[in-house]
Amino acid sequence: MKAPLTQLVDAAVDGSARARQTRAAARLMTLLESEPQRLPEVFAHLPLEAWPRPRLVLGITGAPGSGKSSLVDALIAEYRRRDPEMRIGVLAVDPSSPFTGGAILGDRVRMMRHAEDPNTFIRSLASRGHLGGLSLGARGVMRIMGLIGCEFVIIETVGVGQSEVEVAGVADQVMVVLAPEQGDSIQMLKAGLMEIGDLYVINKMDLPGADRLRTALLGMLSFAGAPTMAEANHKSHQPDEERREVLMASANSGEGIAELVDELDERTAGQAETWQSHRDEAVIAEVRDAVLEDARRRLLASFTADEIAADELRRILVGELTVGNVSERLLEAALQTLRVPGTPDKTRVE
Repeated sequence: MKAPLTQLVDAAVDGSARARQTRAAARLMTLLESEPQRLPEVFAHLPLEAWPRPRLVLGITGAPGSGKSSLVDALIAEYRRRDPEMRIGVLAVDPSSPFTGGAILGDRVRMMRHAEDPNTFIRSLASRGHLGGLSLGARGVMRIMGLIGCEFVIIETVGVGQSEVEVAGVADQVMVVLAPEQGDSIQMLKAGLMEIGDLYVINKMDLPGADRLRTALLGMLSFAGAPTMAEANHKSHQPDEERREVLMASANSGEGIAELVDELDERTAGQAETWQSHRDEAVIAEVRDAVLEDARRRLLASFTADEIAADELRRILVGELTVGNVSERLLEAALQTLRVPGTPDKTRVE
């Protein structure tokens, strides 16, 4: 028998039994990944002001091969070395299997040395083909990580280039990871990556070309006067040199990792309260997305692709009908199916 959502929330908040708390959190994350529209039910059971919140939600993105997962692994190790009691959450968004829709779990494999650490919670999430790199359940999973006391939450995205911009709307800070000898000029031309960064890290600094890449990146950023995507989402942010700093590191050797954590700690000390305020404000947007997701699922459940007649599709091809004509017909049919008897024909919230 499945435990009610309220029981899972209570168990996730209760830190007196760590194993029970972790199991409850995992079940909540699974629920919100498959049914993200239920996130408001969690808020309804536990008032927002009572929610434990992470001090920092760090988004990490970058081109494939830049060493994002290795850098995440090194960051976890450094944070845990500094504070053994600190709880860390990692949301690793993996590409989806085209057959099952599940995550490939590659990031978990690369972070196996932290698998037995009770204070490190690593969760792989399938992108499910979502172009922003984050599935709709990502916000809910991030919230649950805060609920179980994770002070530092990392969201590592798939890393497919321009489609990664959505991470800027979820994270407090976005770290863009680059590496030498990975097509430097092409990397920096990917505006979808370069415009969302609050912090840039050149990983694999021990490889030839790292200094050249840093110089080129600094030159490009010095001419970038427009606000970043994160600044657009967090309106209180103002562009300045400190926020656009470029750091060098090597996840394999550990060089530069301590300095990177120092930089993150400094930013967190100055802006943690502001970031938490922004996350609280984002709840309304999350509830809106939950309503739209529930509406989408209900519409899909009311009809199947088979209801789109082949004749209609042929008429679209020859210009007798438009895609909009057919989709409107399907929506009207779905609304007739979903409408509760006795309600007005015009469905609206009074």
